[in-house]
Amino acid sequence: MTRGALDALGGPTDPTADHAERIRHLTDSRRRIVDAFEIERARIERDLHDGAQQFLVAASLKVGEAALALDHVTTTYPQDHAARTAAHLLDQAQDDTASALAALRETVAGVHSHLLTEQGLEPALRELCARFSRGERPVTLRIPHPLPALPDGVASAAWFFTAEALTNATKHAPTAPVSVVVAADRTLHVTVVDEGPGGADFVPGHGLAGMRERLSAFGGTMTIASPSGGPTTVSARIPLLLNAAHPALTEESP
Repeated sequence: MTRGALDALGGPTDPTADHAERIRHLTDSRRRIVDAFEIERARIERDLHDGAQQFLVAASLKVGEAALALDHVTTTYPQDHAARTAAHLLDQAQDDTASALAALRETVAGVHSHLLTEQGLEPALRELCARFSRGERPVTLRIPHPLPALPDGVASAAWFFTAEALTNATKHAPTAPVSVVVAADRTLHVTVVDEGPGGADFVPGHGLAGMRERLSAFGGTMTIASPSGGPTTVSARIPLLLNAAHPALTEESP
């Protein structure tokens, strides 16, 4: 009986082919999840930039115009208490609007890194580490070997993981030196180590726990080692989510 006839009768199939097909479907599914995250993140960034930020800029300009108009009144009638009070309130409103704009821009930067999109993961991580470095408390980045071309979703996940880990280190060990190490074979490995007092753990629904759930959605893993007395080591392993024919999945890992 021919192989085709056996297959038609429900006969044995090639287990290797079945396994490869399951891997392909799983990889495609995870890639779609990552792409969905990126699409939604880009939408949020666009809405914040083109919506809320533009309204705040317009409000700041109008407050400034009102302050200039009122300045004429307070100059002409310096004893007008109501006008001076209004001028003071407008100055405060302008300061508050400027603070709101700064906070919104920081939020937009946290939603998505333009440097990541334009130049890739390594420059974006260097900028991120520089941002978290403070005085005598350096944040160093080591990438021992050049990184391969990474899918956008993988690079984004690595950047957000690092940002969350650095935020956590800054909160719990604000003066402790921090190091970030990134390497890739068939998986992207990101490790953040702070020399703080230790004792860190996952808190459901917060910070690192939320990042662990996000990574697990497309096959990533995250661990914490934080003995009392330190150091705290937070590590992520992020699958590259490439096609099986891609060299990163067919060559032996270094």
